[in-house]
Amino acid sequence: MTEPFDISKFINKGDRIAWSGGAMEPTALLGLLEKRLDDVPDDVSALLNISLTDCIDARRLAAKIRLVALGGAVTNQRFQAFGALDVLPTNYAMLPRLVADGSLAIDCALVQLAADGAGYNAALMMDHLTAALPTARVVVAEVNDQLPVTYGDSHVDAADVDHIIQVSRPPITVASRPSQALEQQIGAHVARLIEDGTTIEIGLGSLPHAVLEALHSKRDLGIHSGAIGDRVAELVDAGVITNRRKPFDQGKCIVGALLGTQDFYRWAHRNDAIEMRSPRYTHDIAVLGEIPGFTGINSALEIDLTGQINAETLGDRHVGMIGGQSDFMRGCMQAPGGRSIIVMQAAARNNSISRIVGRLGAGVVTTARSDADIVVTEYGIAELRGRSVSERARNLIKIAHPDFRPALTKAASESLM
Repeated sequence: MTEPFDISKFINKGDRIAWSGGAMEPTALLGLLEKRLDDVPDDVSALLNISLTDCIDARRLAAKIRLVALGGAVTNQRFQAFGALDVLPTNYAMLPRLVADGSLAIDCALVQLAADGAGYNAALMMDHLTAALPTARVVVAEVNDQLPVTYGDSHVDAADVDHIIQVSRPPITVASRPSQALEQQIGAHVARLIEDGTTIEIGLGSLPHAVLEALHSKRDLGIHSGAIGDRVAELVDAGVITNRRKPFDQGKCIVGALLGTQDFYRWAHRNDAIEMRSPRYTHDIAVLGEIPGFTGINSALEIDLTGQINAETLGDRHVGMIGGQSDFMRGCMQAPGGRSIIVMQAAARNNSISRIVGRLGAGVVTTARSDADIVVTEYGIAELRGRSVSERARNLIKIAHPDFRPALTKAASESLM
C-alpha cells in the first residue's frame, strides 16, 4: 500500500495517542505509525486497550512512546518483557467520563470504522475511545468495507473524522474451542443458579462459553453485557435468549463489544436484536441496579479465603485486567434479587497451584471482598454474600482442589478463625 500520509505529522510533543482495541484494532494505521516511529516527537504516551495482534514492533514502540494500558491481557503482555508496560487501574465504566472531562484527554485517536451512509460506524467496539472522537485534536480512521454495521451508540459523525484511508480485510477473529470436561462441570453448576427470564452479563473465554453451553434448556434469557461472542448468537437463534422479560431494552441484547468468528460478525450486521452501547450505559451501576435478578458471570485468577478477588496479576506479571468486573459485581449487588458469580477452575498448571489461596500473592485486589457473592469451581458452589470471614473460608475450602484443602484449612485456622 502506498503511504497516504506521514502519520507522525499528526502527533505533537506531549500528546496522548490511543487506538481502537479488540476486533477493531487499526492494523493498517499502526503499520503506518511503525514506519514513522523515528519521526514521532518526544514525550508522547499511548493508552492501550486490549490488544489481539502484534502488528507493531513492541520494542521499537516502547523505545519511542510511553505505554499505559488498561491491563496485561492478551498481547499487551509482550511489553512486560522489557519493563515497558504501565497499567492504569480504572473501572471500565469510568473511562469514557475520564476521557470526556479531560482527566484522560486523548489528543490523537487512531480508529477503525465501517462506512455507514453519510457517516461512519464503530461496528464491533464501544469503548472510551468513541468518547474521544468529538474532542480529540485529530482523528485518523481506516475505513474497512468488510466490517458489519451495528445499531445503538455506534454511529460516528463524519465531521468527527479528520483523515481516512480505505482498507478491505476481514475483521480480527477469535474462535471459541469446545469446552473441556472441567469447564462443563462448572457450567452445569452455574446453570443451576440461572432461572428462566434472567438477564445475564457474561465475559468471553472458555469458561463463559461453557456456561452458555449449559443454558440451552433455559427460556427467555436476556443479555446486558460488556462483550459477547458466537455462543450468544447461537442461543438467540435457538430461542433461549429473547430479552423478552427485561424491564427495558426489551427484545435487544445490550452489549459494548463483539468478538468472535466471521460468521458471528455477519450475524451481527444490521441485526436489530443487538444494540451497541457505551460503557456509560452497559457498565453503569444505576442502570444495572434496575434490572431485577440481574446476574453477572465473571472469571478470576485467584480468590482469597475472605473473598478478595484478583483478576489481573500472576505474581508480578499483569496478565489480565480490571475491565468491567467490579462494575458488574457492584451492579448485581444493587439489583433486586441480583447475583454475582465468579467462575474459576480450582487449580492451575496441572493442579500444582491452587486458585483459592490464603492470601492474594501480589496483593492486587480487583474486586473487594465486600462485593463478593458466589464462587463456582468444578467442585461446587460457595456462597459468600452475608457470610462472615470464617464462614467464607469454610465454604471456599469445600470447593478448592482436594490436594490444597489441608493447607487452606491450616491457613484459615491460623489467621481467620
